[in-house]
Amino acid sequence: MRPIAYITLVVAPLIAIALFLYVRKRNGSNFSRLLMISFAAGGTGILVLLAAEALSALIGLDNLASLKRILFYSFITVGGSSELGKFIVLRIFFVRRKEVAKTIDAITFSVMTALGFSFLALLLFALNVYNIRVNFPATLYAFIFVPANILFAVIMGFFAGMAKFLKAPVVYSLTGLTGAAFFHGIFNFCLLTADFKLLSLFSFGSTIIVLILAIKSAYGVQEMSD
Repeated sequence: MRPIAYITLVVAPLIAIALFLYVRKRNGSNFSRLLMISFAAGGTGILVLLAAEALSALIGLDNLASLKRILFYSFITVGGSSELGKFIVLRIFFVRRKEVAKTIDAITFSVMTALGFSFLALLLFALNVYNIRVNFPATLYAFIFVPANILFAVIMGFFAGMAKFLKAPVVYSLTGLTGAAFFHGIFNFCLLTADFKLLSLFSFGSTIIVLILAIKSAYGVQEMSD
């Protein structure tokens, strides 16, 4: 990774601080304190990814010699395990809290959890502890990793909030996890195949979808939990 790419290590913490200050002004100190805890907790989600990487290497699934292997590695080994790690932290420790009173709150905690995950993942990547198998410049990966994870976090957070407020925890929770993992998988696949045209189209389309979900959660009808 080129030296200039190391500046990406400060991107996630800076966004987290900005989000913390904004939320503290609007929601109070208790909400913002829990939000900072979610940043730290999000870093633990990478344990699932590291375990999946180790298991894939152990059984030889990290040998990307065919399209099937690339798809499996993109959607399951990296995409699925990354989002599962973040989902466990978000769903078990934060969404069920009383501070999460509307869908936009669930998205906020999801984004902060993803920022913590992204920071630790990039740090381990820079230290060569976590070496994702890629066919593109490491600098590119470093610069787009945080924005991509924010997009995935909005998708997961939206449906995690719906799972709480619409009293359908299984369906909506699985939709959020599957949706985030699917988008993460496409992201990985574009990079592993060096299909940057598809990556551009994917980035544009996913951004539109995420904006729609964010606006809907912010201005739609909110269902309070019991």
